[in-house]
Amino acid sequence: MQDLKNQKIAIIGAGVSGLAAAWALKDSDWEVSVFEKSRGPSGRAATRTINGVRVDHGANYFKLNSPDLEELVLRELPSQDLIQIPGEVHLFDENSELLRGDPHLNSEAKWNYKNGISELGKRIAACSGVKIIKETRVTSLEEISNGEWELTSADGNNLGVYDAVLFTPPAPQVIELISDSMISSELSESLMELLRESEYHCQFSILMGFDERLDRPSDCCALLNNDRKHAVSWLGFEDAKTGRIDGDFSVIVAQMSPQWTESFYDSCDDIIFSEALSEISKLIEVPRTGPLWKDKQRWRYAHPKVALDIEEVQECSPEGWFFCGDAFVGRGRVGEAILTGFDAANRILRGSM
Repeated sequence: MQDLKNQKIAIIGAGVSGLAAAWALKDSDWEVSVFEKSRGPSGRAATRTINGVRVDHGANYFKLNSPDLEELVLRELPSQDLIQIPGEVHLFDENSELLRGDPHLNSEAKWNYKNGISELGKRIAACSGVKIIKETRVTSLEEISNGEWELTSADGNNLGVYDAVLFTPPAPQVIELISDSMISSELSESLMELLRESEYHCQFSILMGFDERLDRPSDCCALLNNDRKHAVSWLGFEDAKTGRIDGDFSVIVAQMSPQWTESFYDSCDDIIFSEALSEISKLIEVPRTGPLWKDKQRWRYAHPKVALDIEEVQECSPEGWFFCGDAFVGRGRVGEAILTGFDAANRILRGSM
């Protein structure tokens, strides 16, 4: 076995997959640093506070449908304020007709936290003890010796030299990073050709708060478009989440379809909110006075269209480079992204033996 003293790994991105890898490496001899371009961890498992209300504007919940996920969330992480979301996900078609959801899928527990889904990333980070360097965008890498990589930030700062690098961002962002890096052209072309196969949907999340409870089926926590032909892909009710909202208020998160999002991506806010509310009103009755407040989130890389083959990508990568994230899942699923982080950690550990 190699001497792993002082071996260092840089994880680019503090989404749940990268944080899961950091957690899985916590008892190893690797010194782990995580670089995150935004102000906090958890990536698209995201929560923000609006008018004193915590709102999940990315992923809505996560499932624990593997022993590894159960072990992490139920036994390794603090369970205080961990909640199951009551109710079922109902379906709707292109004509806005509501239908019952899939009984099997609805029987699976939907998990979240009272303070928002971003708690998942925060708790994984805290329990791993990892150092997260926030508001730092890695823009290039350079191999300075055999298997050692120097990272540089957007403002030109040297971020250090690392023996391994784990890439977690969406594939288009990884391509951009590789394009600006000093690596073998033969390797970079083969790798980028594979990464280009991962196209992403863009998506608007439209957030609205109302001063009354919006009418919907009593057992319904969210609505899902089942034919992908509606302007709304998902309509979630934040007030369905235990302990999230007090009183007779409603907060909705509408995730608009990729096609709708592309049509209005550069529109002004008034048009975006007006058109979104018109589409939402086809599914539920909203007060004539409209929402008390509204907000939005543009997700340029909301979720991938297809899954990349991790074995092919690793085979074309320089020594010491590793990958994880939903690009290798083929859809946006929090739990499955975490599992790719565990897999990456295992590859890192095997490679150091």
